[in-house]
Amino acid sequence: MINRKARYTTVFACALAVLLAGCGMANNTSTNQTTSTGTSQAKNTAQFPITLTDDAGDKVTVQKQPQHIASGTEGTDEILASLVPKSRIALVTNLSSDPTYSNVANLVKGIPQMSKADSEKILSTNPDLVLLASYVTPGVVKQVRDAGVPVYEFDDFTSVQSIEKNIKVIGKLVGATAKANAIVTNMNDNMQKLKNAVKGQKPVTVLDYSSYGFAAGKNTTTNDEITMAGGVNVAANLDGWKQITDEEIVKMNPDVIIDATDDKGFLQKLQNKADLQSVSAIRNHRLYAIPDADLSSVSQYVVQGGVDLAKVFYPKASIPDIQVMQ
Repeated sequence: MINRKARYTTVFACALAVLLAGCGMANNTSTNQTTSTGTSQAKNTAQFPITLTDDAGDKVTVQKQPQHIASGTEGTDEILASLVPKSRIALVTNLSSDPTYSNVANLVKGIPQMSKADSEKILSTNPDLVLLASYVTPGVVKQVRDAGVPVYEFDDFTSVQSIEKNIKVIGKLVGATAKANAIVTNMNDNMQKLKNAVKGQKPVTVLDYSSYGFAAGKNTTTNDEITMAGGVNVAANLDGWKQITDEEIVKMNPDVIIDATDDKGFLQKLQNKADLQSVSAIRNHRLYAIPDADLSSVSQYVVQGGVDLAKVFYPKASIPDIQVMQ
């Protein structure tokens, strides 16, 4: 489970920092959107210079379309890899190249990587735009900005709406607003397909629970995945990722318990815990390991997590495979 939590140090580190664990949709549809790829590119490029206020409250100005972009969170890695050619990406996180945790391992192959935000490593790639999480060491952001490089800090990857907002923000920063809008449209189309597929199914109650004792409550992407898959999150009364006890699990009595594949051994231990044998999911052997790259996604691939969940929630339903836009 440490790897799942490590993934969230790029987008979900607030919960990690507190205990061991955890990051609305501004519907800013670009007026430059067009169906012509060539015209769209010209108009997108003409946006510069552009100034946006980041999630830390700082104004960030990008003078011209960036060509050497450094990404310091896996969420921005996955979004960026779908918005610009590899040649324009100077740096990504090491998690993005591991297919256990990443949906873009094939897209970032060969790009320099870093395991944590490091100002010297970032500056060594000569970036003209840096995407970081707002919880990184303030000195890192300051040193990069003091070198004259614009840094945009993100702190909100806690819902599908926040992911859509971040896709649009990155699209503006890199001059790819039309592609960003298309990715968001694809997300919504896929979610509607999933909603249609589970319509009429008797909702199952679900608990996302890990070996560190954390459950996914409201204001988590997992909560949105459970909901889009037609399930009911029994921990939705919790805010964010919270530790819970076995006694609370018994009271919640979920029909299904889910966890990431890199923690599947924990599910086997849960199945055999004596004090949980009255729980519906335990009695009926409905504990499922979901691919971490999908379940923990904080990019457009979050919808694939919803599809994975729907398939285990409703094994007799016809759940469609989807195509996530790259």
